[in-house]
Amino acid sequence: MAPTPSSNLRPHVANPLTADVEAVGRIDAVKTVLRVLTRTTGLRLAVVARVTPESWTCCAVLDEMGFGLKAGDTLEVSTTFCDTVRTLEGPLRVNQASRDPRFQNHPAPKKYNVESYIAVPLYRRGGEFFGVMCALDSNPADLTDDVLETFRHLGDLVGHQLEQEESLPERDSQLMGAQEASVLREQLMGIVSHDLRNPLNAISLSAATLMRRADLDDRIRRGLRRILDSSDRANRLIRDLLDFTHVRTGVALPVKPRPMNLHALAEQMVDEVRLTAPGRSLELVCEGGGQGNWDPDRIAQVLTNLLTNAVQYSGADALIRVEARGDEREAVLAVTNPGPPIPPALLPVLFEPMTRGTPEASEHRGVGLGLFIVNQIVRAHGGAVDVVSTEEAGTTFRVHLPRGC
Repeated sequence: MAPTPSSNLRPHVANPLTADVEAVGRIDAVKTVLRVLTRTTGLRLAVVARVTPESWTCCAVLDEMGFGLKAGDTLEVSTTFCDTVRTLEGPLRVNQASRDPRFQNHPAPKKYNVESYIAVPLYRRGGEFFGVMCALDSNPADLTDDVLETFRHLGDLVGHQLEQEESLPERDSQLMGAQEASVLREQLMGIVSHDLRNPLNAISLSAATLMRRADLDDRIRRGLRRILDSSDRANRLIRDLLDFTHVRTGVALPVKPRPMNLHALAEQMVDEVRLTAPGRSLELVCEGGGQGNWDPDRIAQVLTNLLTNAVQYSGADALIRVEARGDEREAVLAVTNPGPPIPPALLPVLFEPMTRGTPEASEHRGVGLGLFIVNQIVRAHGGAVDVVSTEEAGTTFRVHLPRGC
């Protein structure tokens, strides 16, 4: 985004809407919702804003675009698309503002270089307008009806939780009781598992059907391939979010062990990565016995997360090495990439949720749940996972799986 944030944001002054900003900040689900929005839309800035006829105030933000917006910051309301949402009292979707007759002369694209924007109004439970939940970017986008429908569901969730937060007694205002947390968890799981996954499955199916046509030129085929890859990444994110929510209830991830061959599964997963990441070099080494009693779907999830991690954090010409070795006591899966080493300070917390091996931004960066889920799956099998990361040898994740669990 082109603008200088300091020139767009108003100076910090006493804000009469501070209580509203704090109320949104106490809703833990908002952080996850904003990350789901950026991953679902591909837009790099997601915001929950308090909007009145006189003011626009940021209540929560996920900024991957460098706009410089923080909770409590204000903008001149008339320069925002959010004011249009307030006036319309309905959702708004803009794919390319500079070419949209409705908004070619709007201040937002001129002052903030906003090209793509999608938003829904937020209401308190009693029907009072609160503000807007939106995502935007300086690049054009192709925002569909399915994406807008997802926004509606998540907006309802945030509005409901805001009402619950504001109705709590002052002494309990910074905590949610166990019952409220359970309701929120069930609502979020329902939205993620149904309202997000169904549109994604429809997109994947449509793209896969088109890919089977023989009359497509290379440009269209590459575009469809990107759609399929993006859908796969979003589905993996949804799966990790559901598993994370399950673990947060205090229950181990469910596994269904049955006889399987680890070597065969490793070969299958490596072949899939070769298809989805053409041009990347992967080497597979299998030694010893591959038979064991594990959950094949969960072990495939472990390998997918580790391989995705290796591809993401290594150079395009790097060789990723996968090993599956077995002895009488256990089987060991190892994934090695020669990318930059993980900072030592991060190693002790690497398997905690929302933690990544590097602070650097990435086009395909996830929520930071992949390694957490890997660890939970391996522990559910009675095993363990460790990591060694050096400048000379690269980074190796090793998964130790006992023969039966």
